[in-house]
Amino acid sequence: MQARKENNVQGIDVSRYQGKINWLQVKADKCEFVFIKATEGQTYTDPNFTANVKGALSAGLLVGTYHFLKATSAAAAKAEAVHYAKSLEEIGGAKALQLPPVMDYENNPGGISKAQINIVARTFLSELERLTGIKPIIYTGNSFAGNFDASLSSYDLWIARYSDTRVPDDQPAWKSWDIWQYSESGKVPGISGNVDLNEFNGSLADLKARYRREQDLSNPFDGYRITSPFGMRVHPVSGVNKFHRGIDLVVSPADGPIYAFVAGEVMHAKMGVSGSGFGNYGIVVAIKDDKGYLHVYAHLSAAGVKVGQKVKRGQLIGKQGSTGISSGAHLHYEVRKAASPQYGYTATEAGVVEPTQYLINYFGQKPVKEEKPVTVRDINVPSEWAEAAWAEVTAIGFFDGKRPGAVITREEIAVVLSRLLKNIGV
Repeated sequence: MQARKENNVQGIDVSRYQGKINWLQVKADKCEFVFIKATEGQTYTDPNFTANVKGALSAGLLVGTYHFLKATSAAAAKAEAVHYAKSLEEIGGAKALQLPPVMDYENNPGGISKAQINIVARTFLSELERLTGIKPIIYTGNSFAGNFDASLSSYDLWIARYSDTRVPDDQPAWKSWDIWQYSESGKVPGISGNVDLNEFNGSLADLKARYRREQDLSNPFDGYRITSPFGMRVHPVSGVNKFHRGIDLVVSPADGPIYAFVAGEVMHAKMGVSGSGFGNYGIVVAIKDDKGYLHVYAHLSAAGVKVGQKVKRGQLIGKQGSTGISSGAHLHYEVRKAASPQYGYTATEAGVVEPTQYLINYFGQKPVKEEKPVTVRDINVPSEWAEAAWAEVTAIGFFDGKRPGAVITREEIAVVLSRLLKNIGV
């Protein structure tokens, strides 16, 4: 397989064995990505899984997770995929992370055949992709990789071979690696003891591009968990049944980053003010889009933009929080039909639109209009609705009875007028 390159981006993988990690120090050491152990078998979840994910995300690393596979049958493999996917829901699901989930399949304690190894692997991978909507990566060792056949070659390979010089061997399913785990005894600031060192076959930009997912505009809130929809609901704090003007979303960690769903101009970026309709919303960022609609991001723990600033879609605008009247850390997001006066506030629901559908429409997902087939008019046949009138005017000589469907000329108009004038004695 290929050798390492100087500009390859560096990363690590961790589990409970690394203990408590200072993620800011890890990031400062030019570590750009991390894979965090989530689960093993059908029941085990790493005790540091959630804390590690939240810490790594807060520090700005690209984060993925992995599952250590122990299955020896297709049924067991499917059960392990279910356990892994369910555990990922605790951090907002696989789509809340920047890197794909990983099948860690590196040994064969059950002594099953190569054919059965491939059945187990394919079953786990296909079930995990079905549950998460993301194609997984395969992690394995340089020796164990020889068990996998060509049916698995479409999956990205993360391979372990602990050497600075000896590249991983070519395998039946792969002739190149995507991620190379080249050391199990690395030293990284912020982590006491040894840690696995990895590098991606490319730059940081290449890594982001490789695993960037196209946004599914049928769910414009990819990466968020919806906790309260738009419309009538029982208020989680007051217990009163009332209209919910927006949609409540949750991202991990609790103080996780909030990005603009659309581009626009910042109209408000501080604590909500009375008369605006978001006086109880805590710290609010309000952005007017190019259509004049106001996008309200509420309950933030901090605003990262200023009034008058122009922001792009996907730009960081603040951090999730629970300021104002809130049942916990979340983002309240609403879309108002106007930005002024009073930030477009109306006492009734007439002033807001359903945010999900607005974003879908905003980004151009409109029904395709069916084109009606074009028919050619036979100008020698009168239309049904005009048959009687045509027969009458031709009988009295206004027209010559030819070409009833043709466009009338100025000369023909002159003939009709002349005959009409004679008939009325002018």
